[in-house]
Amino acid sequence: MKKRFWPYFFVFIQFSSLTFLFASAPAIAKSTHWMLVEAVGFFLGILAILNMGIGNFRITPVPKANSKFVATGIYEWVRHPMYFAQLLVVAALVIEYFTVIRLIVLGILLINLFFKLRFEEKKLILHFSEYKEYMTKSWRFLPYIF
Repeated sequence: MKKRFWPYFFVFIQFSSLTFLFASAPAIAKSTHWMLVEAVGFFLGILAILNMGIGNFRITPVPKANSKFVATGIYEWVRHPMYFAQLLVVAALVIEYFTVIRLIVLGILLINLFFKLRFEEKKLILHFSEYKEYMTKSWRFLPYIF
């Protein structure tokens, strides 16, 4: 039971946060610069899914049994581009349509994604022999920063 709880807990918190953020204000920024940030996030998310391959994609932070290791394209630089893309999109919207509760939910999402990626990386290290070395050559979210 414990093995299955955490992956679904992380996904539940993630999707609950995203649902609240998209339901509590418009889903498209009104100013051009925040709309551009949102578009970059959306583009990065699509690019990450395409680089990873639909067959490797999974919502829970547990690799599929038959998944393939990907360290090319955007994954050559960033280990979790989909998480970063989500944060770009919703951060632009939280700033554009600011309320304290939306900022708190963004903080919850950020903390959740951090714990989710740590959980996921432990699973990926066990699943792929080359993942530990890959971690030394790539960044979690943003090259040269984190």
